[in-house]
Amino acid sequence: MGSLFYRIQWAGILLPFFFMVSCNLQLVKKPDEEKEFSQETCRLERLVHSHPDVSVRARSHLKLAFLYVNYRNPQLNYTRALQEMETYLSLSPEKTQTGDFQNWFAVLKEVERLQTSVEEAQKEVGRLQTSLEEAENGNKSLRNEVNVLKEAIKRLKSLDRQIEEKRRLLK
Repeated sequence: MGSLFYRIQWAGILLPFFFMVSCNLQLVKKPDEEKEFSQETCRLERLVHSHPDVSVRARSHLKLAFLYVNYRNPQLNYTRALQEMETYLSLSPEKTQTGDFQNWFAVLKEVERLQTSVEEAQKEVGRLQTSLEEAENGNKSLRNEVNVLKEAIKRLKSLDRQIEEKRRLLK
């Protein structure tokens, strides 16, 4: 009975320790992944610019494209991935382009089209907001003019009454 009690006691002490260590290891691993992506990107970019073999440069462009869209990459860049795929497309023969490549290429082209549409829509919203603000300012100035004209009408009515009273007195 005492042996079971000590086992449970040790398990109660060691389990939280193991959980803390495993959580800390995961937290430490993330910067390494970011560093790994950066190092791999630099390595592939060197190959793209300096390797004499066209097929190696083409494959490096493709690998770069997939690095830029990797879900673990902290710096996703769909535009750059599309550029790399377009370069791969121009360097590689048609028979080496797989269905997966064609699917990714089509998706990235659609993402770029949607990004462009979103940017245009944001610009249009900005223009509309500016127009609305100008219209509101125009309405304010019109209201001010209406108020000035109302005051002028009040003064004219008052003047008209005064003139009418003086005319009555002169008769």
